[in-house]
Amino acid sequence: MASLRATTKTPPRRRSTPIPRRRKPRGLGHERHGEILAAAKALFVSEGYETVTTRKLAERVGLSQTGLYVYFKSKEEILEALCTATFQELARRFRDTVAGTRLDLGLLRRLIAGYVAFALENPDEYQLTFMVSHAMLKSPQNKDLDQPFETQGPGLQAYLAFREQVARLVEAGVVRRIDVNVATQTIWVACHGLAALLIARPEFPWADRKQLIDTLVETLVRGLENPKR
Repeated sequence: MASLRATTKTPPRRRSTPIPRRRKPRGLGHERHGEILAAAKALFVSEGYETVTTRKLAERVGLSQTGLYVYFKSKEEILEALCTATFQELARRFRDTVAGTRLDLGLLRRLIAGYVAFALENPDEYQLTFMVSHAMLKSPQNKDLDQPFETQGPGLQAYLAFREQVARLVEAGVVRRIDVNVATQTIWVACHGLAALLIARPEFPWADRKQLIDTLVETLVRGLENPKR
């Protein structure tokens, strides 16, 4: 028996085959991207953009700080993505407002009221896009409104979509002869002023909101309409 044990060899151990890593299900990365944006928007609005850190944001969505950087390189890039989405939706709203409508003062009224309505329907997005001072605004790039539409950033594309409709009204004689950028920016500044204050100062004893908006619309329309038409 001893000799039998001596000649018996222990079979070699089989190397374990490494278990292949499972790939993320298709679409998971996109979903995570959306989760980060949604969490960032909520944090930026509730706590202030300047005070929110990428570490806090990563914790909110269940990622490490390094994991967050897989999707966004910086807090500024996250805010830029949120702003881009808002600008694109605003431009789409302008296009939808004028689709199939006549070139008359009614179109101008709808454009003005539509801008204010968009802001009040999307107060968080509007606040982050237009009312937050952030790094993108501290280092502005030179902007040329005469460059092709498709080469412009999303913010200017929204502006140009609005300006295009104002230009059509000027060319049709509905709006008096005036520099198109002056007319567009006058409307934009007035709309933004009302919308921003209604969003930022809800505690103020405002007059009836509908009356405020209607009065703003009529004031701008009467100031821009062609008296000879």
